[in-house]
Amino acid sequence: MFPGKPIIEIKGLKRRFEKNWALQGIELQIEKGELFGIVGPDGSGKTTLLQSVCAILDPTEGSITVNGFDSVKDAPLITSGLGYMSQAYSLYGDLTVEENLEFFAKIRGVPEASFIERKKKLLEFSDLTPFLKRRTKHLSGGMQKKLALCSNLVHEPDILILDEPTLGVDPISRRQLWDIIREYHDRGKTIIVATSYMDEAARCERVAFLLEGKVIACDVPKRLGDRLEDLFFTHIQKISPAGMDVPFLRKEGREVLVDVKGLVRRFDGFTAVDNMSFDVRRGEIFGFVGPNGSGKTTTIKILCGIIPPTSGEVTVVGVNVTNRPEDVKGKIGYMSQKFSLYMDLTVTENISFFGRVYGLGWDELTKRKKWVLEMAGLKEKENIITNDLSGPYRQRLALGCALIHHPDIVFLDEPTSGVDPVSRQSFWEMIKSLAGMGTSIFVTTHYIDEVENCDRVAFLHRGRALAIENPSKLKAQYDMNSMEDIFIRMVRKADENSAGFN
Repeated sequence: MFPGKPIIEIKGLKRRFEKNWALQGIELQIEKGELFGIVGPDGSGKTTLLQSVCAILDPTEGSITVNGFDSVKDAPLITSGLGYMSQAYSLYGDLTVEENLEFFAKIRGVPEASFIERKKKLLEFSDLTPFLKRRTKHLSGGMQKKLALCSNLVHEPDILILDEPTLGVDPISRRQLWDIIREYHDRGKTIIVATSYMDEAARCERVAFLLEGKVIACDVPKRLGDRLEDLFFTHIQKISPAGMDVPFLRKEGREVLVDVKGLVRRFDGFTAVDNMSFDVRRGEIFGFVGPNGSGKTTTIKILCGIIPPTSGEVTVVGVNVTNRPEDVKGKIGYMSQKFSLYMDLTVTENISFFGRVYGLGWDELTKRKKWVLEMAGLKEKENIITNDLSGPYRQRLALGCALIHHPDIVFLDEPTSGVDPVSRQSFWEMIKSLAGMGTSIFVTTHYIDEVENCDRVAFLHRGRALAIENPSKLKAQYDMNSMEDIFIRMVRKADENSAGFN
């Protein structure tokens, strides 16, 4: 498929951090011009492998050659000749889009004439031209990801390394990012991409599945099975909430717990939430979906009493949040995108801290702590420092801490971002179990397929709700099977109407 000598050769690669082996005997060859995918659960060694290829990390054992250069002896030659976009992509928030591109072109030694031509092409292809003079910190997450990718392409490297490039971005931005990746690959460039999206991995010419620092499988996606997700379910044990003793009683009824009417929130003249109205009933799973910057997180913060609305009526669990924001906090649970945990505390110390904050007595805290440990699969890990847990364990621990006081409603902001398919499925089983006990779930997500777990979903765009409906009814209404396609059609229609109005 790719004649000639491999552009990247990895032989017997091992990498240790103190006593822990992150990589254990990796053997891989990546051909010139190949689009190579890497998948695996959190903590499987994906980032360590990518940083080793980039000559950022030295092998503990084994060797890596990139374009004929040794990753230890010739590290500067490797780092200067490739592009690497990490999960914590490097941009300068106070610089504009144009200034960031100029900075990265300058440090890469791109001639001015070449830079002018490349900048024009990259800006047009990424749809960032209208935002040329905007400071990067004022861009949405999806725009920042596109700018980071363009900054790594400005010197036109032969090898491009991408670590979860679409993590945390909306479906529209995700498609745009992959358009850029495909166009660059079509020019004969070698691209290695780690991703938690199986549909993205299926676009690659070969995929390596990592588990506990080892390559479990590596082949053309079709040869790995009809569904790449099945690799995870074959090798990873799923935690199920079935049979767990829940330490609180079911809450009956279907009354409205969240009632929002004409909600508006402005920031320095920018309208983040624009005249939004909806309600959420007890035991309902209510999805909140929209592009980056559409008002999802702002709305959740208003409902939780963290920031005030500019105008409108907001009632949560019988409390007027506008007038009495402090009174609602003991009646709700909130799990932010960063999981809201204290990373230097142990698992059990985090649980105890949140239980005491919510006023639980010692006997009740003891019972509920046992439930959280069981639900999160942490019964044998209660004394581990939270920072040393993998992402899925932190996710479940954060959910347990948000639920320990048995709130009427829990707000989950991107709870499954970046976790593997098995952990995502386990998490949603827990969510459905909690809803069955009468707890309302208000959840935002960028995994559009997840909204089919919701009783109703609100599709947002530019601070407004385009639709609030049951997913099955939306499919019937649009005569489409893909919720992502329905969402994108709604957004494009709204943009067309807005352009026509203007």
